[in-house]
Amino acid sequence: MKEGGLKLLSFPSDSPPLSIIAAAKIAGITLPTQTSSSASPTLSFSNGLKLHGNYVILRYIVRLAAIPNFYGDDAFHAAQIDEWLQYAPTISCGSEFENACGYMDAYLEKRTFFVSHYFSIADIAIWSGLAGTGLRWESMRKSNKYPNLVRWYNSVSAAYSDALKEVTALYVGKKGLGKPVAAKPKEQKSVNGDSSDKSKVSSRPSSEIDLPDAEIGKMRLRFAPEPSGYLHIGHSKAALLNQYFAQRYQGEVILRFDDTNPTKESNEFVENLKKDVETLGIKYQKVTYTSDYFSKLTDMAEKLIKEGKAYVDDTPRERMAFNKNVGATVSRRI
Repeated sequence: MKEGGLKLLSFPSDSPPLSIIAAAKIAGITLPTQTSSSASPTLSFSNGLKLHGNYVILRYIVRLAAIPNFYGDDAFHAAQIDEWLQYAPTISCGSEFENACGYMDAYLEKRTFFVSHYFSIADIAIWSGLAGTGLRWESMRKSNKYPNLVRWYNSVSAAYSDALKEVTALYVGKKGLGKPVAAKPKEQKSVNGDSSDKSKVSSRPSSEIDLPDAEIGKMRLRFAPEPSGYLHIGHSKAALLNQYFAQRYQGEVILRFDDTNPTKESNEFVENLKKDVETLGIKYQKVTYTSDYFSKLTDMAEKLIKEGKAYVDDTPRERMAFNKNVGATVSRRI
C-alpha cells in the first residue's frame, strides 16, 4: 500500500515534538497538529497508515523536505546526524542538562553546525531540546558560561527566525514544553501557517498566562506611571506583566508617562522611573507622554459631548462622593 497524504500529527499535550514541528515549518510542509492521550507522537496519513515515534517521524519529514543536505550528503554524515538525534534527549534530563551544555559547547568551539558544514536535522533536534527547557536555557544564554553553544543557538534562531519564533510561542512556556495552543473549531492550526488565522494564539490550560486571540507580532503594551513619585511594588508588577506579554507574543512595550497632574509631577521622577524600569530588565521601545495628546483628547471629548454621548459634571467633590455612595442621579450635567 502506498502512503497517502499527510493527515495529522498527534502527540501528548505535555510534550509536543518541537523538532518535528520545527522541521516541517522550516521545510514549508503543511502538518496539522492535535493533542492526544498517546504516549508518543503519531503521524497519520489519509489512507490510514501511521508512523510512530519522535525521530522516526522527524526522519520521514526530512526525506520529504527539499532542503539540501538536511539529512547529510553521504552515509557517514547521516550516521553522525543519527548520533546527535540519539543524544538530544539528554538535554531534557534535569541532572544532565549542564553537563550536556558543556559537552556541546566544547564540540562547537571550531564548528558552525553539528554535522559537517551545513544545517541539518541534528541542529534542529539540539535547538529544540534547548528551547524546550524554557527559562533554564534562557538564563544560560544570558550568561557567558557556554559562548560557543549560545553563538550557534543564536545563529540558528536568526537564520530561521519566523518559523522558530512561531513554534516556540505556540509550544514553549517559561517552564519549558507544555500544552500547545488549541485550534479553534473549523480553524485547524497548520505548522506552516496556511490557516487564515495563522498568527492567532488562543488560551490554553497552563500555569502560564495567555491572552485569548492575541496575535503574534502585533501586541503593543504600555506601562503608564504617573511621574509624581518613585517606582513602587505595584508599578513593578504592572511593568513586569507588560514585559511578559510583550516577550510571549513578540510585541513591544511603550513607556507612557501619565502626566495629567502637573502640580505633583517633576522631571526628577521621570528620570528615576526610567532608571528603575531599566533596572527591572524591562526593555521599552519608545517613551510617550499623555500630554502629547491633550489637544486630540480635548477634540474627541468635545465631539462626544456634542453628540450627546458624554457630559461634564461640575458637582462639588463632596456631593459627588455622597451621590456615588447612595446611588443618586447626577443633576448637574453641562
